[in-house]
Amino acid sequence: MPTEISKLSQEDRDILLRAPAIVAILAAISDDGDVSEHEKSEAIKLAHFRTYTSEPILHNFYKEADLVFEKNFEYVMSNLPESWEDKKIYLESRIVCINEILPKMSKVYSKALVASLKSFSRHVFKSNSSFLESFILPIFSNKIKNEGFDINIGN
Repeated sequence: MPTEISKLSQEDRDILLRAPAIVAILAAISDDGDVSEHEKSEAIKLAHFRTYTSEPILHNFYKEADLVFEKNFEYVMSNLPESWEDKKIYLESRIVCINEILPKMSKVYSKALVASLKSFSRHVFKSNSSFLESFILPIFSNKIKNEGFDINIGN
């Protein structure tokens, strides 16, 4: 475990290691209130990729986070409230907990971690639009091309 995290309490380490799952879920629900299987699988892949694609200072963090990512993802998902707004409030409160831990580490490490988590959330958010662009839109486009588009639908 990296020096910056190892000097934290076990509770603080657990909160930080849960952070990638929290930001992934928050990003996934932000557009429709749900986490699709595609968004979940993209988040899992990204957590693994970050073990070697993140800034070198964060490699050890992501190695530790990767080991517990799926478990943390399922844990957070199982604790989500029902309504979209309540989900956002719950996840944002978890992020506040992360913000309370950051000052306990060096500024360089904290800044790198925050930037990486923001990037992580953007990637998960965009993953659903990539799915739509890659699979749904071509099917729709082919249907229009093959069957035409009736402007009077519904009349």
